Amino acid sequence: MSQLDSTLKLLKITDTNIHTEDVREEYRGKASGHKKYLIIHASLTYTLKKCPQCGFNALHRNGFLATHIHVDGPTSQPVLLELDKQRWLCANCHSSCTATTSAVRANHAIGRELEEHVLKLAAKSLPAKTIATLTGISTNSVIRILHANIHPHASHTLPVNICFDEFRSTKSAMSFICIDADTHKAVKVLSGRLNKDIKEFFINQYSVDDRAAVKRVVMDMNASYQAIVHELFPNAMIIIDRFHIVQLIARTMDQIRVQCLKQLDVHSREHKILKSLWKLFHKVHPDAKHSHYLFGLNEYSTEQNAIDLGTSVSPKFKKAYDTYIAIHDALMGGHYRKLETLITKYQSNGSVLDIAMTTLKKNLRGVINAAKSEYSNGPIEGVNRKIKELKRACYGFSNQKNMFIRVYQLVA
Repeated sequence: MSQLDSTLKLLKITDTNIHTEDVREEYRGKASGHKKYLIIHASLTYTLKKCPQCGFNALHRNGFLATHIHVDGPTSQPVLLELDKQRWLCANCHSSCTATTSAVRANHAIGRELEEHVLKLAAKSLPAKTIATLTGISTNSVIRILHANIHPHASHTLPVNICFDEFRSTKSAMSFICIDADTHKAVKVLSGRLNKDIKEFFINQYSVDDRAAVKRVVMDMNASYQAIVHELFPNAMIIIDRFHIVQLIARTMDQIRVQCLKQLDVHSREHKILKSLWKLFHKVHPDAKHSHYLFGLNEYSTEQNAIDLGTSVSPKFKKAYDTYIAIHDALMGGHYRKLETLITKYQSNGSVLDIAMTTLKKNLRGVINAAKSEYSNGPIEGVNRKIKELKRACYGFSNQKNMFIRVYQLVA
């Protein structure tokens, strides 16, 4: 019996009241669920005299209750514990009770260790079906374990620095997410992104004093979010994410570059540079000293020479490139006065760059704050990347509640 009982130690079952009687391998299940299980037959019994219902010492043994418990095994082979639980009957109140063990919750058929294993696998962004295959339980059981152990809720305290963003949740729905800019932990994930939903949540969840203590709100250039920030957080500073500022000017520069391409001879050196070496124009510090063989142009040249040749085709493209470099250097270097001058003193030239610069003027205070502050939307963009990886691994979600439980496990 001691050799059989040592099997329980491998399964991390430490209850000394469980005694192993038999170990065997057996095929269980139907169709795709048909697989070989390691079956462990054991009994659970101990001395119990006082009735848990009436408190009288009137209990006497009343046979065993046969149960089947899925437990976490040392290998990939699923393990099933056939546990016969001792039953008692009270001679006073005629109620019955069953023996309990720390290895499994009362009235449950999945062991505690296996539940923890399921939660660890879910934290790795594995689909529920894959988790079910690895653990030997059903997909519905996996979902029930996640629902029983993960309870999404809003942060009890409102951080002083927060990030706003949105992500695509189920089907075509866009959901709102807010995280702590310092700890990168989630504050709340809302099913919708409408202003009324966001306002309702913050007003109902946090007091006026809590919201007044918020110092910074980091976001992209979403005008709808900016419209409610000072209403919800009267003392907060709006910070536009630096990446979105640079991205706006870079995309505008690319639009002008494509317009110039259409007017050039496809065999010209300028066309080859603008078409094949477009990444050079996004490089902040191009090499002006060393010549390299530039594929696409198919000749040796410094990066700076190639850029000069490319920008010479159009004054509008030259201005767009110079504006991109100037704004990038001022923004990343923290030169907020220079950045403000670049935006406010900009002279329109009839290109699409005018639209981008007008957008920056409308968001001038948030853009200047981006140069002053070290905070950005990088943490929340990282969270969104994790959410995308989760959706990709799980082939999407049809149930938003199930998705939010998985998302909360990732970012809580």
